[in-house]
Amino acid sequence: MLQIKDVRVSFGGLIAVKDMNMNVKKGTIHSLIGPNGAGKTTLFNAITRVIQPDKGDVIFKSESLINLTPEKIIYKGISRTFQNLQLFQGMNVYDNIYSGFVHNYKGNLFEIFSKKKRDFDIQTKNKILEVTELLQIKNRLNSYPSQLPYGVLKRVEIARAMVSDPELLLFDEPAAGLNHNETSEIRDIIKMLKSNGKTILLVEHDMNLVMKVSDEITVMSFGEKIAEGVPEEIANNEEVIKVYLGESENA
Repeated sequence: MLQIKDVRVSFGGLIAVKDMNMNVKKGTIHSLIGPNGAGKTTLFNAITRVIQPDKGDVIFKSESLINLTPEKIIYKGISRTFQNLQLFQGMNVYDNIYSGFVHNYKGNLFEIFSKKKRDFDIQTKNKILEVTELLQIKNRLNSYPSQLPYGVLKRVEIARAMVSDPELLLFDEPAAGLNHNETSEIRDIIKMLKSNGKTILLVEHDMNLVMKVSDEITVMSFGEKIAEGVPEEIANNEEVIKVYLGESENA
């Protein structure tokens, strides 16, 4: 479904992603792991066109994304969350999630009171209620981000990514900052999304979560891919243990 072909990203003289190749298969959970600074989020940003690679290509369902602007990516069926929460503080939960669906409206500002706009708002409301029911945050729709605990805010951001019904979801550290119970809930959400036919590319530092949900894992270090395989292979890979797992143990 998603192919990363020889992607290189540099900032000045620093190579953040070096000639990266990766294939994400349809209907799978593919995790991207590695130490801090390995280039994982940079690769996410290249996929979603937040940054322009120096070379290489990003192909989604046989179509190159490399010349698209970031706002066009969602129309292709790709949505993402961010490492740091990107919620609108002045908007309630309903409106934050609404912002992930509003691009589907094909009208203009002059049609704000039209039947077309009313029908769209009904469609959007039904989608939001469906998604928030799945994520168990439907009772939070009128709350503002400042009123909610961090674990709930993570779900709100996931809901905003889900509401447009994308085929591919990119999750950037969804369990960061969560306690054990909240992490277990995120794990269940990720598994549920897969069972509903979604393809997921996951960046995550919680190795317990990664090993439990992943179909395949790609490991990065200093911008390069150093290993790839099923969880059992990665867990027993000596280079991975030395470069990534070993680092965590020493820390």
